[in-house]
Amino acid sequence: MTATEPPGWWKPKATAHHSLLPPEIWLVIFDHATAVPQALDTHFRDPFDLPPPLSGRQVQKNIFDSLVTKRYLVRVCKDWYQLASRFLYREILIGRGHTLVSLRSTLLESHRRAEESATQTEGTKFTPSLGRYTLRFELATRTHTTLKDMTPTTELETLIDIFRCLPNLQILIMATGGGPYPHIPPGVLSSLGSRCGQSLRVIRWYRHPYPNSSQWAQLLRTTPNLRILRFATLDNNLGRLQSGSPLPYLMSLEQVSGSDTLSTTMPPNQTSLHHLSIFALYPPILLLHSYGPQLTCITLITFDPNDPLDLLSNTCPNLTKIIIHLQSPHTLPSRLPKTITHLGLRFDMGNLNKREARIVFEALKAINGPNLKVVRFLDRRCIDRVREYQPKIFAWGVELLAEINYRVEDCNGVAICPKN
Repeated sequence: MTATEPPGWWKPKATAHHSLLPPEIWLVIFDHATAVPQALDTHFRDPFDLPPPLSGRQVQKNIFDSLVTKRYLVRVCKDWYQLASRFLYREILIGRGHTLVSLRSTLLESHRRAEESATQTEGTKFTPSLGRYTLRFELATRTHTTLKDMTPTTELETLIDIFRCLPNLQILIMATGGGPYPHIPPGVLSSLGSRCGQSLRVIRWYRHPYPNSSQWAQLLRTTPNLRILRFATLDNNLGRLQSGSPLPYLMSLEQVSGSDTLSTTMPPNQTSLHHLSIFALYPPILLLHSYGPQLTCITLITFDPNDPLDLLSNTCPNLTKIIIHLQSPHTLPSRLPKTITHLGLRFDMGNLNKREARIVFEALKAINGPNLKVVRFLDRRCIDRVREYQPKIFAWGVELLAEINYRVEDCNGVAICPKN
């Protein structure tokens, strides 16, 4: 330091951290820091793609975890609040009923401020409504409201105003939760359809109360861009598809049973449909006859996968991939339709004992699939646990499968029995 330089000259001047980078760069950083893998997927994800598809519970947990980061970001300063709020409201997950009331108040107030700022003089900064950023809404309430003067029905009525504030909503999940609500209040689905219908791409409805047939018909008439639909399993709901407008972009129908029948005179309007998730004990025969030639992937939720395979062979000539949910290793299929090249297995059970693990390996070796190329375990409940806790059985099983003509993979797509 020279004599002419004042003390402390080397100390940097205090500068606001947000002024060092333009807002566009901060938005990219916040997006990267808060992104939840697969939470905003609006297309059917091939179960044999990598990384493998996450379950609904895994995505739900990841959204909950991401809220910690999002809440910290919006509390740093006013500028960060303005930039990061869109990510806080991008995925909305309701775990407790009383939060619906506070969410409605927040969204309505934000909508009012946005309308006021839009009518102000030039040069005034426009403040968008927070609801414009919401792409996914999931109702997963574990408990109903405990607020004074609120009932489960009035709690659900808050959805009418909430949906009116979500013009860009793409994904609606009505997840399984705590005690059921008594019924869907009039106006909830009409609000959803009128405000969000054009933007909706995914509807998965898992919980009671289920929409009745007329409500489904009304909703589906407003959702022409729907790609994935999970119907409730009651009230012959799938039969109401003919009451609504065609769904030309529908790719996947989930949890369909034999009680969900289509009219025999209904023309195939769902021209993009290529995946069905069905109950094998009650297969949707009319649906398979109507759309079978365009199906390439089917998920079987079943105790006995052998029951519907002949039906699939006769109705689905282009079927190449099949996913089977198993409750027991004894129900592994012994044969597959000749068109199948990929078999995915999900085990809805606890840990396997040594005898059950041997049954799995023996059943894998015995599968009769003329064009089968890949068998993949789609979760960690079976093969990963056998590899970790029963290494001798695992080594025996790998040796047993050494001469098969197809590749057996774990959930990460890594071969456990490499094909020579």
